[in-house]
Amino acid sequence: QERLVHIWGRNDMSSAQRMGINWVVKDPDGYTVEEHSEWEKWPYTGAGGEHHFIGGRFDLGKPGTWTIMVGLFISPEGSIAVDAYGGVLCTVKAAVPEPEFRGFAVTEYTKR
Repeated sequence: QERLVHIWGRNDMSSAQRMGINWVVKDPDGYTVEEHSEWEKWPYTGAGGEHHFIGGRFDLGKPGTWTIMVGLFISPEGSIAVDAYGGVLCTVKAAVPEPEFRGFAVTEYTKR
C-alpha cells in the first residue's frame, strides 16, 4: 500500500514568492519513512496563488498512528518559515477478516 504526501502552499503575500517545503513522515514505531525537501522552480507562485508539493512513495501498511512534521518557507536565501504543522498524519487500522474467516482459529497443533 504505497502512498504519497500532497501538500498545497498558498502565497498570502502581495507579490510572487518562491516557496519551499520540508517534511518528515514517521511510522507508528517512530521510524522515519520519508524525508522530503523542495524549492519550487521558476515561475514562482504569484500573490494569492498555490503551489502543489508532492513527495515520494512510501509503504503505509503498518497499523497505528503515523505522524508528520511540515515546514512551509519562502525565500531560500533566508529560509523564512511561514507555516508549520507537527502531529498526526493518519491512523491505519488492521483489516477486519472477511465474514467467512472471522471464526477461523487453530484449535489443535501436533508437532511431528
